[in-house]
Amino acid sequence: MMQSNSVQDISVNEDEIDLKELFFRLLSKWHWFVVFGFLGIVLGFLFSRVSQPVYDAKSVILVDENKKGMGVENLFEGMELGNGPNMQNHVGILNSYTLNLQALNNLNWRTTFYKKNFMKKTDLYKTSPFKLTENGGGNLTGVELLITPLEGNHYSIRVDDKFVDGNVEYDVAFEATGEFGVPFKNQYFDFTLEKTADLHAEEYSFYINNLEVLALDYVEKVGVNLVDKNSELIQLGLQGSNSQRIVDYLNELSDVYLQFGLKKKNQISLNTVKFIDNQLDGIVDSLKTAGQEFSDFRSKNKSIDLSHEAELVLDKVAEIEKEQSEIDFRIDYFRNLLNYMGNAEQMEKVAAPSFVGIADVGLNAQVVKLAELYGEQTKLSFVAKDKNPTLIILNKEIKNVIKSLEENVRNLLTHAETEARTLKKRKDNITIRLAGLPETEQEMINIKRRFDLNNEIYTFLLKKRAEASIQTASNISDVQIIDPARVRTVKKIGPKTMLLMVIGGFLGGLLPLIIILLKDFFNDSIKSKEDLEKGTALPIMGEIARNNYKQEMAIVSHPRSGLAESYRGLRTNLQYKFKGDLKKVIGVHSMIPGEGKTFTASNLATIIAMDNKKVLLVACDLRKPRLHDVFGVPNGAGLSTYLIGQSSFKEIINRTQLECLQFVNSGAIPPNPAELLGGKEFEEFLTEAKNQYDYIVLDNAPVTLVTDGVLTSKFADSNLFVLRQGYSKQNQIKFINQLSRKGDMNEVGIVLNDTVHKGYGNSYGSYGYGNGYYDEDHSPRSFKEKLLGTFSRN
Repeated sequence: MMQSNSVQDISVNEDEIDLKELFFRLLSKWHWFVVFGFLGIVLGFLFSRVSQPVYDAKSVILVDENKKGMGVENLFEGMELGNGPNMQNHVGILNSYTLNLQALNNLNWRTTFYKKNFMKKTDLYKTSPFKLTENGGGNLTGVELLITPLEGNHYSIRVDDKFVDGNVEYDVAFEATGEFGVPFKNQYFDFTLEKTADLHAEEYSFYINNLEVLALDYVEKVGVNLVDKNSELIQLGLQGSNSQRIVDYLNELSDVYLQFGLKKKNQISLNTVKFIDNQLDGIVDSLKTAGQEFSDFRSKNKSIDLSHEAELVLDKVAEIEKEQSEIDFRIDYFRNLLNYMGNAEQMEKVAAPSFVGIADVGLNAQVVKLAELYGEQTKLSFVAKDKNPTLIILNKEIKNVIKSLEENVRNLLTHAETEARTLKKRKDNITIRLAGLPETEQEMINIKRRFDLNNEIYTFLLKKRAEASIQTASNISDVQIIDPARVRTVKKIGPKTMLLMVIGGFLGGLLPLIIILLKDFFNDSIKSKEDLEKGTALPIMGEIARNNYKQEMAIVSHPRSGLAESYRGLRTNLQYKFKGDLKKVIGVHSMIPGEGKTFTASNLATIIAMDNKKVLLVACDLRKPRLHDVFGVPNGAGLSTYLIGQSSFKEIINRTQLECLQFVNSGAIPPNPAELLGGKEFEEFLTEAKNQYDYIVLDNAPVTLVTDGVLTSKFADSNLFVLRQGYSKQNQIKFINQLSRKGDMNEVGIVLNDTVHKGYGNSYGSYGYGNGYYDEDHSPRSFKEKLLGTFSRN
């Protein structure tokens, strides 16, 4: 018995990737990439057809806070009452929730209608054939309602959606029928749906929107950016599926922002008008009363003239009371200003000093400055947090202005109160002179004095109201809409058909790549000769090409085929191993059924016989024999009958069409195959066979299932394990190494069966076609084979 091979441990780096092998493996599946890439392109094109269009609208706003109106603050423009505009504040205000909500309320986008098309919905903005009127405030929002017009004046309504209330979701589902123009009411909705155009039997849908939630969406969707970091131009951008809708929204948002800024600028003059109107209400009544009283007195006393002394007294009293009225007005204003200056909301109600007859340049400047700072604070509060550095500086500046203003107002108030006391003394002196006049004249003077005083106050207030109205009309907004959004300037930016087709083609081509790589990753089968070389140091005796002829003995009918040549290579390797010695026994084994053991044994015996060597092929698989099927004979007398003494050696020999090849069937399946093959009768059989044949090829049972092959291997000079490419598992190599290492088998070698052309090299298996030497090279080749052949040439 010959000594077993010495097998060394093989260290394999499983992470190494043969890029060339991977490339040609992928190239061999080129038709997958073409098909899936084409499908991806088609799907990309179809997706672009059914996708919602995407439009992009833009508008441009100029913020120019250096424009001046005719207001009183312009008298002090040389005093540096303010700096240039803080553009980031304007960007933040435009992107604020408050302005977006106001824009939605102005547009009244409470409902949104859609037309259901194949795989998409079309926004029916301003083209909806429906009008919806809410009958109550309890309608669910954000829920899709599907509407289908029916015959007559009816429609079907269907809901299958979720209603989100805070962090809680509710399922809403129902089907019902409604009538156009008649209220529809259930536990979820209460509205009246009217049709405004002829309808077809198509499906529509609509939503009742929660404008507060919708405002949050638009805050995210509207892009607000500076055209340039050093410019005062702001660009608004919005994308959507309906060009008219996004244009209307941008323009409405711009208008809301314009009115927001103008309202702040007009606040003082509007407060002045409101204050004067309140004063006029009382003065008008007093003036009417005084006038009526004066007319009644003159009618009663038939007196229309006063003495010279009375005229002097009357003029003096009127002059003093006019001054006293103005001083009292100033005192009230100063006291109110002291109470309101620390409160931004109250300061909005304070009229400008110049409008109430206070011509103090310093006071006017300070009040205007404080009003401007409070306005900036309000704007900044939309976008800044309490710890924002700009807001902190602004708050400090407001405190400084309030401190300075308070000191000034208290001084003015003290001076006004002193003037009031002086006037009171003068009035007391005049009153003494008035007491010396006749009673009738005294009464006449008092009545006329009240009338003249109210008349002068009324005239004064009318004048100031006119001045305030002029101020309001002269104010110009700091914001100008330079380039409003227009439908004709809207750009269609999606879907981008070519881009989607390219992406589709790329993803389509990527899919087979992923499948192939995943398949290889999880595929633990033997894929090539290289896998064997990495896993074992045992000799690889040959690579057998795939049998494409559907014949068991294909090498007989196709002696010049690549398959026949691969067996010649195996024969040559065996002869080199035996070094010309004759009378050799070759055991052919497999680990599991289906690896091509019997096919390999039959063709190996045939190719040796074609070299004029006498060969006996023996079916040693006594459990599931198949050799008799290969040669097309019944499984009569055979090895089993010989081993139990029922047949002689000569009786079990079967001839074939080749003169040098004969074979022995397995015979009847015995109950104890292992015992028969391990007995001396089998050894006697081999001794007799060696006397008559040059080579004996044993077709054995799979060794992992039964021990029969191990028993017969002890009589073999070489044991060949057949492994099938793409079928046998990598862990089988370890089992073969173990058999050889333990010495259970002699001279173990490996044959890789069913190898396929990979598209590079020069022969089968790891190589390629024979470049004209084989029958296959003269047969017509497919486009795929020609393409692979092109890439295989160096």
